[in-house]
Amino acid sequence: MIASWEAEPVTSEITMEIPVEKIPGGFRVDGLELKNGKCGCTSVLPCCYSWTKVKRSGNAFTFSGKASGPESADVFTWGYTIRKGDVVIDVSMEDASDKTIFSGYYPPRLEDWLEKGWEVAGKTGERKDFGLWRCATCKWLYKEADQATRFEDLPEDWKCPICRAGKNAFEKIG
Repeated sequence: MIASWEAEPVTSEITMEIPVEKIPGGFRVDGLELKNGKCGCTSVLPCCYSWTKVKRSGNAFTFSGKASGPESADVFTWGYTIRKGDVVIDVSMEDASDKTIFSGYYPPRLEDWLEKGWEVAGKTGERKDFGLWRCATCKWLYKEADQATRFEDLPEDWKCPICRAGKNAFEKIG
């Protein structure tokens, strides 16, 4: 046996050799991430009333989230249940088309799972938002569907219109 000083990722194999890895804030299942996220209210940031939560119980994963707040006018729900072997992932979201800030993370698109051989066991509603980038400083959302420019094509000196954070402060969340 050869000793190794490198830390190995914590990974477990479920039936059918589906890789599951514990990652900060959630799990990576079959290469796709399911992550927790909670409101980052402070005296500076307004409350967005949004969150996401992922739980694991054996071979079952449950992802739930809320991206709407008290001021949301266009609220809708969507979700899906997928299966691969004896592994089940259940996703449910309360979403809002008019959200401007969001503290959670979106689950992978249903199509991303299907490309990996997962089967749809159920589906409700339709997810509407894609191409979402969140400012890590103020949680403001850059929605590519509402803008004339894809986020990646913005100039490097572009700033968040709310808090003036640089482009590098944004993360893709959906």
